[in-house]
Amino acid sequence: MADDSHGLVATLAAAGSRILAPFAWLLGRLIEPLRTGDGPNKFRLSSVETHTTTIDGDTGWAYRPPAMLGCPECGAGILQSDPRDDIDCPSCSATFPPGEMTDLELRLLICPVCRARMEHGQRHPEAFDVPEWATCHNCQYHWEFKHFY
Repeated sequence: MADDSHGLVATLAAAGSRILAPFAWLLGRLIEPLRTGDGPNKFRLSSVETHTTTIDGDTGWAYRPPAMLGCPECGAGILQSDPRDDIDCPSCSATFPPGEMTDLELRLLICPVCRARMEHGQRHPEAFDVPEWATCHNCQYHWEFKHFY
C-alpha cells in the first residue's frame, strides 16, 4: 500500500508541475529584467530628444545609422558605417569625402541594433539635403537629426 501511495503522490506532483510550469516560466520572464547582475544595464530606452515611443534611439548626425550609398562611377553599393568615414567604393575604388554624402544616391539606412532596413525621411527638404529621421520597424530603434529651428 505504501508503494502505491508513493507512486500516486509522485504522479500528482508531476501533474502539478506540468500545470505550474508555464506560470513559473512566465514569472521568470517577468522578473529576469529586474534582476541586477555584474554586467551593464541592458534596458534600452529612447533618447529624450527624439520624443518617441520607441525602445532605443539616438540624436545627432554623429550617431546617424549606417548608410548604403550608390557609387556614381559604377553603380555599386557603398556602405558608410559612420557619418565621419570616407566613402570608398569597393568595386571601382572611387573615394569621396564624408561631406559628399549629399551628392550621392542614398539607397537605405541600416538599423545599428538589428541591421534591418530603416524607414527614413526629411522634415525640412528645402533646408537640409540629408535624412532628418529614421525608424526601424523591426526593433523600434529611432534616430533624429538634431538641429535648431
